[in-house]
Amino acid sequence: MSIPFYSGILIFIYNSVLCKKNISCFIFFKIYNNKKLMKGNYILNRLFIKIILIFIFFTGILFSQTPEILKRNFFFCEGSIGEIKVYVYIYLDDKNITGKYYYDTIKQFINLEGTVSGNTFNIKETVNNRITGYFSGTISDNSVFSGEWSSYDGNNKYDFNFSKKSSYPINSIDIITSALKADEEGNRYFESVKDAIIIKNDKNSNPIDKISLDVDGIKSLNENRIHFLLNSAIMDEYGSWKEELNDNMDFYIKREIEVSFLDDKIISFSIYNYSYTGGMHGIYNSIPSIYLISTGERVGRNISELIENKNDRDLINLMRSKLLRNFNEKDFFDFYSIELSDTFDITPTGIKFIWPVYKIAGYAQGIIEADFTYLELKPFIKKDSVFWYLFEK
Repeated sequence: MSIPFYSGILIFIYNSVLCKKNISCFIFFKIYNNKKLMKGNYILNRLFIKIILIFIFFTGILFSQTPEILKRNFFFCEGSIGEIKVYVYIYLDDKNITGKYYYDTIKQFINLEGTVSGNTFNIKETVNNRITGYFSGTISDNSVFSGEWSSYDGNNKYDFNFSKKSSYPINSIDIITSALKADEEGNRYFESVKDAIIIKNDKNSNPIDKISLDVDGIKSLNENRIHFLLNSAIMDEYGSWKEELNDNMDFYIKREIEVSFLDDKIISFSIYNYSYTGGMHGIYNSIPSIYLISTGERVGRNISELIENKNDRDLINLMRSKLLRNFNEKDFFDFYSIELSDTFDITPTGIKFIWPVYKIAGYAQGIIEADFTYLELKPFIKKDSVFWYLFEK
């Protein structure tokens, strides 16, 4: 056998160790046991085996810090608590269940957080960090959630039942997370977390695949390929961090993807980014990515797609009154020069405008948001906007 053949096998195994795969080692030993391939130079073959074993041993040490792959399932569900219809956004893994829901009559999100054990779960619901109720129930094999809801004081109890809304083109998403945390001798800390998604697409809709490929920037629908790309990106960051001369520099990178709104026409993702690579503090933002389900086209990149005239005096005054509910004029760089943000997201009750950190105020004020109801904004909306149907409900 030739030296290039051995080199090729060596490179193949190296890549597989990096990806935490064992298939290449299996292939190698199958090749080794094939007498037709291995007959020839006996000494060279034995030497090659020793080199491979040493190589695998030291490569394992080199990549002892390897990212962990996690997976969550997102379900968009419809059902009821007692006699009242609810819509539920559920994130589920082997141990945890989180999300949010709203009553059809109120349309205000209520946060969910709980634990899973087998097919049973227990959830607490909160509004403004205050516990308002509990869910206790089971999950069936076909993802039906059922059980009993009780109020915080236990005085009110109702049966609940909700399941995936099968009439929607999108109702289930796999969220794949790669995460690496490393503490170097107690004086430097590294953490990188990255999300990617695969929208369940049983009908092989091209627009839905188009959304999956675009929203996370990974450009793949293959789960193993996504694992490789996420892990490779994190290992590149880790390698660069290890080479830095500043021994006291911590490193944090995070990209989290969640569904912020979903109906039969639009899906919106909230993409949270945080980075700290030295300095006084990290930088973070929350970017909505809104898509038309029928075409896979990303929309809502600019306020001109929504608002007829962003300088309308009544609209500006309404925006100012919203901002002053949580802040004072002095909290802003120049309160009377603030314009309606180009960044906005969809909610069950209306439109949320988002100003990034440092856009209109200092770091201490953080990301600034202002919620408008559909009724409040309707006079200012373009009639030919792709979002107009939301204001006609």
